[in-house]
Amino acid sequence: MKYLYSFFSVFCILFSCNDNKSNISIKPINNSTIDSLILTTFNRGLFNGSILVVKNDSIIYKNSFGFTDGSKTKELKPNMVFNIGSISKELSAASIMKLVEENKINLDDKISKFNLGLPSSWAEKVKVSHLLNYSSGLPKYNWDRVRTNDDVYTDLKNIKELEFEPGTNFFYSNNNVFIRKLIIEHISRLSFNEYVKKHILIPLKMENTFLSPVKETSQFATGFNNEGINYKEIYQMDGGTYTTPEDLYKWIQGLYAEKIISTESIQILATPLKHKNANQSSLGFTNVKNGIINRHQASGSNVDYESIVDYNLENGLTTILLTNNKNYKLWELNRAINAILNNQSFNIPNKQN
Repeated sequence: MKYLYSFFSVFCILFSCNDNKSNISIKPINNSTIDSLILTTFNRGLFNGSILVVKNDSIIYKNSFGFTDGSKTKELKPNMVFNIGSISKELSAASIMKLVEENKINLDDKISKFNLGLPSSWAEKVKVSHLLNYSSGLPKYNWDRVRTNDDVYTDLKNIKELEFEPGTNFFYSNNNVFIRKLIIEHISRLSFNEYVKKHILIPLKMENTFLSPVKETSQFATGFNNEGINYKEIYQMDGGTYTTPEDLYKWIQGLYAEKIISTESIQILATPLKHKNANQSSLGFTNVKNGIINRHQASGSNVDYESIVDYNLENGLTTILLTNNKNYKLWELNRAINAILNNQSFNIPNKQN
């Protein structure tokens, strides 16, 4: 059963009520309600991280809750960076389209054109466009074996045949992203990380964003599990992204402001393959209305890290949530925040959800 609570009742929830109760709906009052929502979720052990809520380029809520690692001895600070997992793939996709706009490559180019040393039996079939919409037929990484760029490249060279004919099906594989990076490096004569820094991070003033492999500093939020065990990074591959909510907002805002690529290129990236199995595009989960993108949602996960971005182009609302203690509650929090700002009742995440 749902109950409507006043703002003062929130404090009962925080300090005296049993957190194991079923979902509670609260009538929102103001941004302090967002604060109470996140704090309650933190107290339930379901959120440890940073949050940013922006409306029409104005910050309406920003905060960090919890700790830098599993020891729980140091509190998170606003400038701390988190691994954003698969959201990083947007950077390689935009970089490919930038090269297309500069007439340096074509979406219909076969990847064999770039002399990457990959087997011609399938490199002559796979197009650049297939890498963007995950329709290449390339298999997934063997995570038990790969640790470095060289490991991934060796595995690619040993692929005898594709999972299906390119362009005929959807299969989400990081090998698509890896070959994007190889093409970017081949054409630009820069490492992938150097290219992204020069053409994306510096222009957008993303000063608190770092690309792996990196040496962690005190600015890094270390991933940890619910037993308090810290995650130790074992993968040393280029292009993984560590960033803050504000820098991630600079990326999403700069992208749609055409500071990196054109609206036409964004539209290409936001359009998934026309196939029943295709559940996302190069930009995650995009919604198109009357031919115009009106919402961009993306999520990422890497062991104990989790991240989401919800950019609503119709009402100007953006929510970004980053955590170093994954509990799969970020989308629930996002729905609650949207409800608060629309003066609706909402559910606080709990362990039973």
